Amino acid sequence: MASTSRILLLGALSVLVLSGCSARVQNMVDTARTAVFGHDGVELTTEQVNKYPYAAAYIKTERFPQAVAVLDRTSDQQRVYRTGGDEALTTRFGRVLTSSGIPGMPLYTLNWQADPLACYVQQLHRGTKQRCPDSWERQVETGNYGENDLQRVTFNSSFNVSEQRSYLHPDGTELTITVIREVGAAGDQSFENTFYAANGRVVYAQQWVSDAIGYVTWREMKPFSGDLP
Repeated sequence: MASTSRILLLGALSVLVLSGCSARVQNMVDTARTAVFGHDGVELTTEQVNKYPYAAAYIKTERFPQAVAVLDRTSDQQRVYRTGGDEALTTRFGRVLTSSGIPGMPLYTLNWQADPLACYVQQLHRGTKQRCPDSWERQVETGNYGENDLQRVTFNSSFNVSEQRSYLHPDGTELTITVIREVGAAGDQSFENTFYAANGRVVYAQQWVSDAIGYVTWREMKPFSGDLP
């Protein structure tokens, strides 16, 4: 079952990257040549965000400035984002599960289906008393499959729902978010991840992915219409 899920998840990403792309992705790349799409350190104004024609997210790491990634595909709770080049990544409730063309990003996350984050986000949205798991163990692969250069690190973490606060979305919307904190270790490296949940989705996530990259910050820039109430 795990291997089947892995094949499906990697397959969807591979089709996206290897096909070079749908007409929509090509349009996004063309737009980049004349605008700011995919440029390092980009930050759009509220007006620019609202006029932007695609669902998109800001992504940055501790070592690289912020860039824009546009949503290209969705599959159930998974979202595949692509930059102006050949880089792509798959997220689920803001967590990076897989990637292509981004050294140091997870190539694949084993046992991703058991991530308690999804349960907490949905529970907060529905107002149910569902009991969510408070811990999660998974293995994350990084490296390069083609060069047979692969590292696999075991992550162990625990979760807690923290405070509510106000959050100004890049599109100008004032949201009341609930902070979900995840504390754990990846091998010998301890980490603390933070997720902002609002209306059944994650709008901000800061997460440790690997020693090579450190923390990745993912921010919803323009929401996918299918995620809105």
